Amino acid sequence: MTKPYQKPYLDSTVFIGYLKDEVIKGVERGKIAEHILQQSEEGTYRIYTSTLTLAEVYHYRGGTKLTEQEADDILLFFERDFFEFIDVDREIGEQANRFCREFGLRPNDAIHLACALRAQCDVLFAWDERMLKTVHPDISVEEPKMRGQLRLDGMDVQK
Repeated sequence: MTKPYQKPYLDSTVFIGYLKDEVIKGVERGKIAEHILQQSEEGTYRIYTSTLTLAEVYHYRGGTKLTEQEADDILLFFERDFFEFIDVDREIGEQANRFCREFGLRPNDAIHLACALRAQCDVLFAWDERMLKTVHPDISVEEPKMRGQLRLDGMDVQK
């Protein structure tokens, strides 16, 4: 049985998956992200992310820019009560610099890791191969998943 997460941090890739209703290599990212956000809206947990996410979702590397309407909609969406934003300050920047060297992360990904640690999150969700290779003793870095999701054999995995 997989341990349910209590305090998730969402990398920008999760929000982009939601906005674009992405399906990549058979993984329905949009639906998974929507499920995580719905759980938060229902009060199961709060969602943590960096203030960097507010800008990063506009044009994620290699992806398409949001339309003006999508950009306005996501900024309004981020005003909901279940979001906790972690500010990027000098301490976060210095820690991210160390994470770039230690884990080979890109600067923005290192900022997300530093912010997730500051918030004392138990999981950092991302759809970024380089980020997913990160092993840190204080946080699990994983692909997003649904709580209560059923396996093909009908066994409940995460209740």
